[in-house]
Amino acid sequence: MTTAVETANTPPTLSRPPVPGLVVVGTDGSDPGSRAVMRAAAEAARRGAALRIVHAVRAPTSAPPSRGSERPGRPARNAAARIVEAASEAALHRHPELPVEAEVGVGLPGDVLLEAAQRAELIVVSARGRGGFADLLLGSVARFLAARTPCPMLVVRGESGAPSEDGDLVLDGDRVVVGVQGEHDAPTARAAFGEARRWGLPVYAVHAFDWPGYPSLDGPGLDDLAVVTAAHSVCLDSALGQVREAAPDVVSAQAAVPADAAATVIDATNGAALAVVGVRHRNGLLRHWVGHVTHAAIEHAHCPVLVVPLP
Repeated sequence: MTTAVETANTPPTLSRPPVPGLVVVGTDGSDPGSRAVMRAAAEAARRGAALRIVHAVRAPTSAPPSRGSERPGRPARNAAARIVEAASEAALHRHPELPVEAEVGVGLPGDVLLEAAQRAELIVVSARGRGGFADLLLGSVARFLAARTPCPMLVVRGESGAPSEDGDLVLDGDRVVVGVQGEHDAPTARAAFGEARRWGLPVYAVHAFDWPGYPSLDGPGLDDLAVVTAAHSVCLDSALGQVREAAPDVVSAQAAVPADAAATVIDATNGAALAVVGVRHRNGLLRHWVGHVTHAAIEHAHCPVLVVPLP
């Protein structure tokens, strides 16, 4: 295990030689954070990748700092070091051969994790962290990262999909659910089919659409609804076509339904092992926005969620 402490004023001292892969996980020492570490360790072991465990500590802000005093105090640094060292020991206990790095960064948790994940193939966070409110710390970090992550991000929700005591990862659920809006979601579909192949599970692709009506008119007739649904089914077929051809061994089913997209995806995650959603990064005032479906999945899915950045 290698440990490095990074500060706002000091460059990293950790040597980072090329590795066959890298999984980065953030932890705050909470039970949900610890489950994220265990899931990340199992993912890294299955991928033949290294594991980097990251914790962020903030510099004091109660008083204007003098020049050169932005470093956190020794008690804060020691507490942060204990968090990542305990997480590393737990990961190594289940995966003794796993290359593990323990890293403490200074700054906001989301910024520290983004920096640590620049070379990663996967970043793992928990949907919940420490604190009396459900969306504090790691929960808010998950939403922050979803809008910026440079690689796929796995959000570990609850205890679903957590490794057993011997470190083996047995997924709860019988399928991989993927939300598909259109052909631009091909990277999302590829990630879903890749995960399904890795776990030997089928894919269930869902596409929801709004009825193009007007408030003053009655709802669609059955014939009209059938025509529009068929058209959306064709679009879904088109979006999945090349992905299916590249993974003929993966069983898949699909549904195009006139409904709210977020509610449709959340409902489909009941009994699923994994949900996969895409997010398009934006600039300017919308840079914090991750979209209705992705936000709902991070907050309410009944299984872990893989967030895939779209070009």
